[in-house]
Amino acid sequence: MKEPKRLIILFVVSCLIVLGVNLAGNYRYYAAGNDWHYSVIFSLSITTFGWVGGMSLYYLFFRKVQWTVRPTQKLLTGVLLFALYGCVMMAVAMKTMVLLFHFHEQNSRDYVYNCTFSALFTMIIGLMTSGQQFLIHLKKSIQDNELMKQEMIQSQYETLKSQVNPHFLFNALNTLTVMIPRQPEVAVNFVEQMSKVFRYSLQHSGENTINLSSELKVTRSYLFLNQQRYDGKLTVDIKIEESLMDRKIITQSLLMLVENAIKHNEISHENPLSVNIYDEGDYIVVKNTLRRKALLERSTNVGLENIKKRYALACNIPVVVEEVNNSFVVKIPML
Repeated sequence: MKEPKRLIILFVVSCLIVLGVNLAGNYRYYAAGNDWHYSVIFSLSITTFGWVGGMSLYYLFFRKVQWTVRPTQKLLTGVLLFALYGCVMMAVAMKTMVLLFHFHEQNSRDYVYNCTFSALFTMIIGLMTSGQQFLIHLKKSIQDNELMKQEMIQSQYETLKSQVNPHFLFNALNTLTVMIPRQPEVAVNFVEQMSKVFRYSLQHSGENTINLSSELKVTRSYLFLNQQRYDGKLTVDIKIEESLMDRKIITQSLLMLVENAIKHNEISHENPLSVNIYDEGDYIVVKNTLRRKALLERSTNVGLENIKKRYALACNIPVVVEEVNNSFVVKIPML
């Protein structure tokens, strides 16, 4: 219902514009006492035929055009076709008035003037109709591209995050296997803390970002598990301003960095591992002593690359990785 109503309004406005142009252009002629009926009726008739023909072109052709392929060329072609239609329509109408109604033959200048006016008028109709379809399809194309982009980003997030869980599960089960025969009571607490870590992974598996406070809670649970395992050989120091707890970071990024520190470095009485977590400007910093395990296979850096790629998808702020004074430092931005 909206489209017919809109077209009727545009038709009425067009008739008023044509009538206004006619009266303004022929005012002196009409003021001199000459007959105005022919000119006004002719102008309004041509306007009506222009709309009828224009709408026919629109519904028969331009409304069915595949605008996603070469849209600019098709829009220009449509406007030119409307102009050609207007020019031919005016020439035929003027000849019809001479042949059927015995009006005086107009000179070439009048033909050119009237045909040009008609062509311009129908071009405007073409822009209002085919141009509307062009804009509708352009908007839809932009929306579709944005939707595909978001789906691609979501797919990449899910693929990247899926790399974390098997690695974490393997380490957690190994830790529990060692603790059960030696400290069964502590193992119960270990299982409780481990359940918190896995519950966190399940509850937030569909989230790309998380509050710093939530990520820090699960990181503390994970560190507790490993402190029990290494019994004094793993020291932890966490200093983060309370005002930053509502800031966002990539889900599991902090947990993964702590996990990597424990996985890749020697932890013994002679070489204890120290992990420091603190804020620095718009970054959360994870710093650990760097004593790579001698027998550890060369790292593929999957976990760290995971974090870098996920941050690259989320923002333009890079993840900073440094080795300074026998320390390994990773700075992840707060979002």
